[in-house]
Amino acid sequence: MITDAGVMPLQRDVDGMPVHQPPPPPQPAPPDRAIAILALAQRTADDHVAEARAHAERIVAEARSYADGIRVEADRLLSDARAEAEHIVSAGGAYAEQLRVQAQQRYEDAVGGLSIQREALQRQVENLAAFDHDYRHRITLFLQGQLRALWAEHPQAADVLDAVPPGPGGPVEAPG
Repeated sequence: MITDAGVMPLQRDVDGMPVHQPPPPPQPAPPDRAIAILALAQRTADDHVAEARAHAERIVAEARSYADGIRVEADRLLSDARAEAEHIVSAGGAYAEQLRVQAQQRYEDAVGGLSIQREALQRQVENLAAFDHDYRHRITLFLQGQLRALWAEHPQAADVLDAVPPGPGGPVEAPG
């Protein structure tokens, strides 16, 4: 439909954006009418530019709002991740300290146990040394008593034993 100025009215789509239709074929117009058409075309162009700018500003505002939402969500995720990392580091440190204390306790138990065993073995060695000394002393006394009894009964046996030197392997039997 053409208006009295010879220009089609501006149609809009669902979003309010102008729908561009092919221009009608040019008709010869008088010069005043040409100026009016040019003025109308200028107003239409200005309207389209204003609408495009408004639409662009809405898109920019929506994009900024969306970016701000993403930034807030990213900050929240970063904060949560840092808190979780701190928790993990703290728990790891506590666990490491617990392991260190357990290792120290095991070391002290092992060293303490070895010390107790060492002392017990030293007492045992001392007891065995005392037993050895006492046993040797009693054997010596017993053998001396046996030799005295033998000399008292057989005084000539002492002369034979004095005549034969003892060998390196032990006592030598008297020839007889």
